[in-house]
Amino acid sequence: MVKSATRYVCSECGWDGLKWVGRCPQCGQWGTVEEFHEARPAASSSRTAAPGRTSRTQAAASIVSAATPITQIDTSTASRLSTGFGEFDRVLGGGIVPGSVVLIAGEPGIGKSTLLLETAGNIAAGQPNGSVLYVSGEESQAQVRLRASRVNAMEQNLLLASTTDLATVLGLIERTRPTLAIVDSAQTIVSQDVDGISGGSTQVREVASALIDTAKTLNIPVLLVGHVTKDGSSPARARWSIWWMWYASSRAIRKRRCVCCGR
Repeated sequence: MVKSATRYVCSECGWDGLKWVGRCPQCGQWGTVEEFHEARPAASSSRTAAPGRTSRTQAAASIVSAATPITQIDTSTASRLSTGFGEFDRVLGGGIVPGSVVLIAGEPGIGKSTLLLETAGNIAAGQPNGSVLYVSGEESQAQVRLRASRVNAMEQNLLLASTTDLATVLGLIERTRPTLAIVDSAQTIVSQDVDGISGGSTQVREVASALIDTAKTLNIPVLLVGHVTKDGSSPARARWSIWWMWYASSRAIRKRRCVCCGR
């Protein structure tokens, strides 16, 4: 049986409370407070069978082996992965860390998908024995392929998928075990295990949480695209969970693109 705690969450700023209000007491926006059910599914539910969720569904069984003496931790596989762009690497602190999740936030049309597709092509070209998985919830495989041909990202080991189902995304990451996984975007991916519309705070929070869990369990870095909201902020529930947030903007300099990062 599923037990859930009902809370009310603002989709703009992330404020939460026990009672619904018409106007968010933190950001002052009207009509942004939504009902949120933080469900705890039973062990037999479909969510426990989803690939990549072992650190949640088998927490009790792995509690003994989860802690490792610090002197025995292998750091040989923790080297940063270069994106192929020097400035992008610099913003990321030297490259992408294995097992990390980076939120790529920015205005719609700013170039997030194009930059990440070029990054995917660069990494795929430099990893002949590995692969890069690019999952698009907004465009078809044909649309992504056409854009890849324009930005010279046509690599045999660059895998494309078009889906909006979270379980399918996790399954693809589990089966392909890519060097890097790119999910575009957080607002289009939907989990069947929680209520709420795609892009709502409930769904965005679930998507971000599931991808973080999968990335840590499989030690695979994930780049997650997130469109900014109408007030210029990134998805509130996602940004609290992600290790790094990379923000693209064209407001300050009209003919250029600026990037910055934050926690």
